[in-house]
Amino acid sequence: MLLEVTANTVAITTAINQFKASYHADYSTVRAEAISYLAQDLSAASASRLVQALTKALNNWGAGKRRAPGCQPTDAVTGALCVHSLREQLVNLASSFEYLSLTDCTRNLKAGSPFKTVNDFDVCLLETLSELAARLLVRNTNVTYPMKALLLITGLMPAFDSQVRGGLHVAGLSGFACNGKPRTSYLIPAHSSADARRICVLPFYIAECTSRMSPGLVNSIENSMYPALVGQHGRLFDILLFQQRGLTPATALVRFSTKQASHPWFVV
Repeated sequence: MLLEVTANTVAITTAINQFKASYHADYSTVRAEAISYLAQDLSAASASRLVQALTKALNNWGAGKRRAPGCQPTDAVTGALCVHSLREQLVNLASSFEYLSLTDCTRNLKAGSPFKTVNDFDVCLLETLSELAARLLVRNTNVTYPMKALLLITGLMPAFDSQVRGGLHVAGLSGFACNGKPRTSYLIPAHSSADARRICVLPFYIAECTSRMSPGLVNSIENSMYPALVGQHGRLFDILLFQQRGLTPATALVRFSTKQASHPWFVV
């Protein structure tokens, strides 16, 4: 079972270019501050700069609108990002992608990983999402905005908003639709649930795919208007899945191959 990206590099470049320019700008701005925050010794100054960019981006991406959760006050979010344990979790997740491995339907970690075991990665990812939900957001019950915050800070993986869930459904991954239509919600899951496993397993599929298909993906990005996306693997798939939500499986940019699959894709 593998993720496959279309060999049509022009289609990938077009999808990147057609993604809303302001969303590209928000991501670039926050990631620049996040990289500084994660690399330097923890300080209120670096956390504050990140919070200013992060809350602005989350608000631009719908936080506080309709029924979406709002952001906590700036001082509260800055205080949260100054908590050493949360920052350590974010540092580890941000540096983990290159060590994720998927071989013969088994998840592994390469030597040098900030996590000792796959279970340690899973626990950290789920606990971090819960922490972000509680400390950064007001009245949050869904994974969408904690995952958007995680994407903006670490770049690890796509955020499961309604558009990306629609794209995952088009790609052929089970668990993102109900009665043939994309799910309208994805609640913060219990650690042992199928929904939790879907979150934890997807980065491994993306890591395997980007390693195997790197030349074509890099070429597609370099030929786009946003070449700085090279190396931003979680964001690239966030964009592609978002953009393919209205496509069909036959025309999808990202597809899931289930050849000889004997178990659900997230049981690996």
